[in-house]
Order: sequence, then C-alpha cells, then structure tokens
Amino acid sequence: MAMERAGHRWGLFLLLGLLGGCGGNQPDDGMVPVSGVLEVDGQPAVGVVVELHPPSKAPALARGITSEGGRFEISTLTQGDGVKPGAYDVTFVWSEFNIVTRSQEGDRLNGLYAKPDQSPIHWTVPDKDSWDAGTIQLASKK
Repeated sequence: MAMERAGHRWGLFLLLGLLGGCGGNQPDDGMVPVSGVLEVDGQPAVGVVVELHPPSKAPALARGITSEGGRFEISTLTQGDGVKPGAYDVTFVWSEFNIVTRSQEGDRLNGLYAKPDQSPIHWTVPDKDSWDAGTIQLASKK
C-alpha cells in the first residue's frame, strides 16, 4: 500500500513537471517591443495597419494598428510583444470599413506603401529591451 502511494506521488510529480513545460503561445524572450507614431500629410493617422515583413518574403506576422495620436505598437504572438531583432520592410495600409459589405476597402494611402518590395520604409530592429521607431511621416500622394 505504501509502495502504491509512492508510485502515485511520483506519477503526480512527473505529470506536473510535464505540464509546467507546456507554455502555449508564450512571448519569446528574444522579442523586441516596437512602437512609434505615424503621421500622414503632417497629421496623426488613426486606423492604419502597420506590418513588418522579413526579407525572406515570408508572410508578415508582425503588425499593429495606429490609435489616437497615430501611436502604434507591433505585435506578433501577443499584444505589444514586438518582433525578433533584424531587418524588415514596413508596409502601411489605411483602409476604410464598409458597413454594408463588412469588409475593409480601399487605401487612403493610394497603395504607395502597401507592398513590401515597393515600400520606401525599411527598419533594422536592434537587439535591445525595446525600440521606438520615432515619428514616421508618410504622404498620401506622390
């Protein structure tokens, strides 16, 4: 009976140890929180989607949406967790929500910054605790 109880305890410890290693979508320690401000034609822009594209042409998994004052923070797995340090092509799309079709339509930036290979904005995110991209100035027309 005592041996059986000891076996159950060891089984419980083993199970707890295994469960402790299951973290799910925990933020990666190597991530750098990225934030900044976006202005379009000299004014803070609200609702612009900011995406960071790695040069490997892999899909962008890091993005943020500008809020009041044009502020944004980039998220990959969890809100504001940032990105891995490195080089990125940065795209910006300012769509409008169509209440009838329930979809995003158009681009108030006229597609000038929508494609990674055509956007003039490129960042190198440094390996540090956080990085402020500063104020990004975009024009809605060429």
